[in-house]
Amino acid sequence: MRFFVSLCSLALAVSSLGSTARGATTPHRAQVQWTTATIAQSEATTLLRFETQHYVVHVYERANFTYLNVYNKETGFTDQDGVLADLLPPADEDVWQIYVNQQGDLEYRAKISPEGNTELEIGLIGGPADPPEPGFNTTYGFPHQYLGADVDTTLAALEELGWNVDQTESDAVALTRNQRALDLKFDPDTGVITYTRLIDLT
Repeated sequence: MRFFVSLCSLALAVSSLGSTARGATTPHRAQVQWTTATIAQSEATTLLRFETQHYVVHVYERANFTYLNVYNKETGFTDQDGVLADLLPPADEDVWQIYVNQQGDLEYRAKISPEGNTELEIGLIGGPADPPEPGFNTTYGFPHQYLGADVDTTLAALEELGWNVDQTESDAVALTRNQRALDLKFDPDTGVITYTRLIDLT
């Protein structure tokens, strides 16, 4: 009888442990998925990354294809997980760079302006979008509108926009404005800009 009670106790303990383990894995599932996606993305080139109040947005390039990830902070799940994305052609007066997913019932638009302001717009495909969520903690390293331009002309234009030259080197210049840093690299022989990167310092 004592042996039978011990077996029952052992079975109950194992059953409870299994239930606890199943319950414990649920909150971490999204975290594991996001971590795995982040590791995979680390092997790619980041084009744009920023946060909003409810989302983390990451646009990256791998093997000449552009991908979009949108992580939902509230649900803990990735709404857009490595889906193909397009860079929309600019409208007549629209100076924003806009990346949009190629598939899905909802359209996610990751936007960045020449001044480094970011927004995420979500809406039905072909329909109106919800009010955009402004971004922060912005970083990008994609061919910006100044890529391929003359560095002296670009610096003059940026200074008119309120950017201040913080540091200069033979092939690079760093500017700051409103808690943002902008790094430009250029060919020292031709003065042509070859790389741009914006960092949100807040």
